[in-house]
Amino acid sequence: MMFLRFICCVILLSACQQNNVPADVLPLAQMVPLVEEITLLETHYQSKYGVPSQYKSALDQSVQDILKKAGCSKAKFEKSLKYYAEHSDLQKTLNEQLLTKLSRKLH
Repeated sequence: MMFLRFICCVILLSACQQNNVPADVLPLAQMVPLVEEITLLETHYQSKYGVPSQYKSALDQSVQDILKKAGCSKAKFEKSLKYYAEHSDLQKTLNEQLLTKLSRKLH
């Protein structure tokens, strides 16, 4: 019985630690709203202009404005994106939270 409790504790601890990220990476609570805003922005520009070369500089400036408003550098955001992409469990959680937020906006 003690062994079973030990195994359960180990599983719970490892599950809790999955959302921990290094200090130089944005936590999920900050990443989700940024990715959401940037995704919506990219979708807007793509649907309005179609050809990426026509809107790249305007999109880049808009993304910079979003990051500045959030107090985040582009380098830190890109490093965070890379970190999440390299950790599939975190990427999955990020995507699930993003989809949940976006689907709530549709209803």
